[in-house]
Amino acid sequence: MLDWIIYSWYCPNCKEEVAGLKDKKNQIKVKCSRCGAEMIRTIVGRRHDVIDIYAPAGEKHHDAEVQLS
Repeated sequence: MLDWIIYSWYCPNCKEEVAGLKDKKNQIKVKCSRCGAEMIRTIVGRRHDVIDIYAPAGEKHHDAEVQLS
């Protein structure tokens, strides 16, 4: 019998709760229902998770412009 564990976290983009199930590669793939961001959470170790965030089509990454004076 397989035990299904739901992994949930909050979208870093809009703070909506997202949830998904882990696949054979230790990855949880979800799409935020509010902002459309796609995320892949990879479980690397007991205390190490990596979350890759992909912007929806038509959006782009905005870096904050820092001015040093």
